[in-house]
Amino acid sequence: MIEDTQRLRVRNLVESDLADYQRILAYPVMATANGATSSTAPDLLAYWFEKDRHSPYAFAVVDRVEHHFIGAILYYPHQDQPATYDLGYFLEPNAWGHGYMAAAVRASWALIRREGGSLTNLYADCLPENHQSQRVLAKLGFQPVAATSDVASDHDPADALWFQRTFCTG
Repeated sequence: MIEDTQRLRVRNLVESDLADYQRILAYPVMATANGATSSTAPDLLAYWFEKDRHSPYAFAVVDRVEHHFIGAILYYPHQDQPATYDLGYFLEPNAWGHGYMAAAVRASWALIRREGGSLTNLYADCLPENHQSQRVLAKLGFQPVAATSDVASDHDPADALWFQRTFCTG
């Protein structure tokens, strides 16, 4: 599964992406953006990678000019609700602020639809100080929602901001 934009390629996350996944998530700024206090150990990142790679939809974001992995987009089932997912994503810090992630997420939606998948509702969360991610979610049509037991999960920071995007069906 591949979807190209002018600057990016979105494709399935594959085993050979592990080193780049670890490299990006090991940056201290990424740990902070994910709510951790410092860099994360490589073995824990490898464990996360294997779990992420087997999520229903797991995509690599690749720069089409440099041909290297710059981020990932991940969809996790949301509380056993059909066609409802939690969206997660990360991007190499030097690629922040260039509109890549919004374009890549839209490309992932096209991939999911083209492959016969269905999205009804998406949820996403971020920390209150992560204004860049909030702008990405706004560009993608997400709306802020109050965290309730139907929205939040047990593993999310208590102060996370939650957002929802509903897709028209039919």
